[in-house]
Amino acid sequence: MRGLLVAAGALLLFAAPAFAQSSTTTIEKRTITKETPAVGSTVSTTIIAPNPPPAPRVETPPPPPGPRMVWTPGHWTWERDNYVWVGGKYMEPPREHAAWVAGRWMQRPNGWIWEEGRWD
Repeated sequence: MRGLLVAAGALLLFAAPAFAQSSTTTIEKRTITKETPAVGSTVSTTIIAPNPPPAPRVETPPPPPGPRMVWTPGHWTWERDNYVWVGGKYMEPPREHAAWVAGRWMQRPNGWIWEEGRWD
């Protein structure tokens, strides 16, 4: 019985390095946590693009689907080495008198960073 435990331990020792091997991957998106005081925390994605986005598209919002609905304009997002347009949409504010602050692209030393839109 004792020899079996040693053999099993030795097997585990030899098998462990195979699981420790990994490859290096470069990513363009990383997940961070932002705190929202009234609600808790939310998870957002930081997007870094190498060049500035195109000019925003002109959108004509359709009629609102409800009395409390607020139009949030579309924006450019960075996907697979290219800018892609995300159309605007109606959203319901999380509380009375909340105002939508649109997202924006900001230039930084390492590229263009997308700051998500939010309710203020």
